[in-house]
Amino acid sequence: MSLPFLIVHGGADKVTDPSVSELLYQSAASQDKTLKLYPGMWHALTSGESPNNIRTVFQDIIAWLDHRSTEELLPELEQKARHDHQHHHQHAGK
Repeated sequence: MSLPFLIVHGGADKVTDPSVSELLYQSAASQDKTLKLYPGMWHALTSGESPNNIRTVFQDIIAWLDHRSTEELLPELEQKARHDHQHHHQHAGK
C-alpha cells in the first residue's frame, strides 16, 4: 500500500491480534502512514467502548483527516487568494 492510511486498533483486541496491524504498518510502502494502538480497548473501537474511549478514537480519526485535508487545500487556497488579488486589482482600475 502506498497511499496515506490510518490504522486504529484496540490493544486488548481478542478478535484480531494487534500484531497484524503492526505488520501492515511496517510492511506498507506508504510514506504517510499512522498506527494508533489504544491500550486496554477491544475490537469495536467506535461502538463497543465507553463513550470517552469512542470520542477519543473519533477525535484521532478526525484530526488525522483534518491534517491531510488542510495540507491538500493549502496550495489551492493560496492559488485562489493570488487569483482573487489579481482579479481585484485588474477590475479596480476600470
